[in-house]
Amino acid sequence: MSDPQNRSRLSAVNRLTAALTDRIERGEYASGEWLPTERDLAIEFRADRSTVRAAFAALAQKNLILRERGRRSRVSVHSASPPPSPGSDAPPNSLQMLAVLTPQTPMYHASSAIQRGALDALRQMEAPYHLLVLDNEAETRSETFRRERQALEVIHNEAIRGVILWHQGNAETLPDVRHLQETGVPIIMVDRHSEALSCDFVGIDNVEAAREAVSYLLSLGHRRIGHLTMDDPTLTVRDREQGYREAMQLQGGYPAEEWIFRMSDSTRLQPSVIAAVDHFLSLAEPPTAMFAMNDLLAHAFLAELHARGVRVPEQISVIGFDDVDEFAPRPSPLTTVHQPFERMGRRAMELLLARLAAPADAPLVFQHVLLPTHLVLRSSCSPYHTNH
Repeated sequence: MSDPQNRSRLSAVNRLTAALTDRIERGEYASGEWLPTERDLAIEFRADRSTVRAAFAALAQKNLILRERGRRSRVSVHSASPPPSPGSDAPPNSLQMLAVLTPQTPMYHASSAIQRGALDALRQMEAPYHLLVLDNEAETRSETFRRERQALEVIHNEAIRGVILWHQGNAETLPDVRHLQETGVPIIMVDRHSEALSCDFVGIDNVEAAREAVSYLLSLGHRRIGHLTMDDPTLTVRDREQGYREAMQLQGGYPAEEWIFRMSDSTRLQPSVIAAVDHFLSLAEPPTAMFAMNDLLAHAFLAELHARGVRVPEQISVIGFDDVDEFAPRPSPLTTVHQPFERMGRRAMELLLARLAAPADAPLVFQHVLLPTHLVLRSSCSPYHTNH
């Protein structure tokens, strides 16, 4: 004769298994959704934890749930109703897609750091979403606009619930971004935002960061400081030039226009950098220091100076912006402004998930989150010497 205590426990496991199965089949626990914790279910059903674990094992045998070591169990994706078609109202907790749309530049690790931060936030918050990575990087502006517009169409057509966007399209794709926002898709912009669009944004104060970088060169005694930048209307580019100009005004006047060289981003990098070095070295009084709009330009500038035998920092100091060399396999010589890209991605994802969890009738107040930056001092800058 079997033990009555064992029969009682088996009956409790069966009852709990049946109750959870019913909830899954009715969609109360949606496809891909995390189940309540063992502790919560034990309290709700007045059962011990071993009974809950046994019920979970039975559900896993039926392929109704997935069990992963060290994580909460969740409903199998194929166990409930099929995924919603584009445009339909999906259950708020079903496993769905979010997107990160950023320029995927192999040698520039900012985008991958943002993505890493976003994924970390998803994992830590156990949010029921997958993350889709889309690319809006190209060699020419027209191709960049086309890729970004195409990616925004994918986000709309596939009913992706929200997007973290590093906007590359400027005014060309702004109508597509606005249309996506008007359909109810929350958009969190990173690195830059458009003054013509009200939206959430996570980035830095580019004016202040650039001003700090140029002020550092001024503190080293440099007065002829050039600015290598892009012929690009984005707010990031304009703000860094503004910070450069404001810092230069501290020495008693506006910087000479010949000290600013704007490269076209519709051309290859190397010919433009050669032209920039030609320009600066041909001046009657060449700059003794250079502030580059980003690290990519700074490194290309350093390489061309080296090819011509110009010594850095003895003849010219160079400072960049972004600190992408943080991820380089070997030490970098470049003094630069550090941007917290991983933290940027993490904060953007937290803000996006908060938007998705907010009630539909909640007042919409857009947030601009500015993260701190700091100078990373390396060997590409040195004090000004009178023999320059």
